[in-house]
Amino acid sequence: MKKVSVVVPCYNAAKYLDKCVGKLLNQTIGRDAMEIILVDDASTDAGETWKLITEYEQRFPDTVLAVKLEQNLRQGGARNVGISCAGGEYVLFCDADDWLLEETLEHSYLAARRYDADVVEFAGTNVRDRQACVELEAGNGSRLFELDSEKKRKDFLLYVNENVSLGSQTKLYRLSLIREHQIAFVEHMIFEEPSFVIPVRLYEKRHVFLDEKLYVWYLSQGSTLRSDWEKEHKWENLQAWVCLMENLSERGILSGYYRELEYLFFNYGLAETIRMLKQRGCSLQEEELRMMIDITRELFPDIRQNTYVSNSENGDVWSRLAFRLLQL
Repeated sequence: MKKVSVVVPCYNAAKYLDKCVGKLLNQTIGRDAMEIILVDDASTDAGETWKLITEYEQRFPDTVLAVKLEQNLRQGGARNVGISCAGGEYVLFCDADDWLLEETLEHSYLAARRYDADVVEFAGTNVRDRQACVELEAGNGSRLFELDSEKKRKDFLLYVNENVSLGSQTKLYRLSLIREHQIAFVEHMIFEEPSFVIPVRLYEKRHVFLDEKLYVWYLSQGSTLRSDWEKEHKWENLQAWVCLMENLSERGILSGYYRELEYLFFNYGLAETIRMLKQRGCSLQEEELRMMIDITRELFPDIRQNTYVSNSENGDVWSRLAFRLLQL
């Protein structure tokens, strides 16, 4: 068994992939200990992405697996397919335009084994120059979260900051945990990450934060046009959170952590959707606001009585606005 599987969703990624895969092939953990699963998410670049992926598989057949999707599933769906193909003890996700430091897999895997962790989370760095030379930075804030009581798990559900996040990439996951509990990303939409990370938080027993900057996010100079955003993605963050809550209800674990999950929906589903729409300059009609509130109340009828939510009056402007809308 390989120690780590790395799943890389690839959509029209030919111009980015060399940097990403090059860093993976040079991991200090060694190629024998890892596998790279490159998932072509139905790219539309005349076969350029698929050609590059298959070339990597041909050059490194013991390390690289090429997977081609006939239908675009977006990153969540591509990651799900990658998980189904993975054979490692642990799995990690890397976007095709990002990259890992060469020590990432070794350091995170050693931490996982040292603490018998289900998840090892680490920090990252943002860059705008693809030629940037990023060196390893380490701090003294590493921490083990032992989730061996209901109180600790409830506290951990609400523990979100710049280091311990609801993002999916900067984490190493025990693959058997994912498969045992059939944890998957929501598909066909963006903002898919909490649909995977929240269930992981509900099932994992030991979570390590490794205070090392091991992931590099490339911030593209381009941006999605407002018209494209309104047409394709306007409600997908809220929809993804609705799907997550429905999934947790079907699993029978929503009720045990009801208030905490209700607050997460309020803060990262409702308030975050309002923030993104307003900051992108999207139109937001009164009936659309009413629609969002109706969806929230249908899921959580007494949400205004949630102490975490009511305390949002002291939070940021978007939480305060969302709370006021709930009072209408």
